[in-house]
Amino acid sequence: MSLRGTGDVPGWADGERVRPDDARAGSQPVAVAVVGSLALAVLTLAVASAVHLGVAVRLGVVTLEDPFRGAAIPEAVIAAVLAGGLGAVLAGRPTGRRVGLGTTLFAILGVGYGLNVTVRGTRSGDVVYHLALLALLVASLGLLLLPAVRAGRRRAAPSGTTRPGGREDGE
Repeated sequence: MSLRGTGDVPGWADGERVRPDDARAGSQPVAVAVVGSLALAVLTLAVASAVHLGVAVRLGVVTLEDPFRGAAIPEAVIAAVLAGGLGAVLAGRPTGRRVGLGTTLFAILGVGYGLNVTVRGTRSGDVVYHLALLALLVASLGLLLLPAVRAGRRRAAPSGTTRPGGREDGE
């Protein structure tokens, strides 16, 4: 995502950059939603991993304490893989969306397994967390699969604009 204030925003045209007045700029809210949901998932997984390693996290009047080393490493691995997918999406490379899809699927499988483990125990807070995270990841996957996102490159560029490779629209 361009934070330089140039007026360009990443498009979903497999890494192609678009202007806000471009027909594809309507996908900007989708891009923001994807990046935001993936970033939130990475953050919660990293915090959950730290809490499960024994780190107490204060959230106002509530302190999260839940040492459970068996979950700490898998959560850290899922967070790292998903962070890689987030980085790929943010980089705007041609394969970014596909990498985001793959890492999100990996996270869904990992969190699904974690849910399977926690459902059998007495950790109701962990079950709720896994269900919420699973819903967030499925929503992220759905956003990455939107037809407008997939079809971004096939849409015509506005008249008079230059496509990647220096070709004028219509060439």
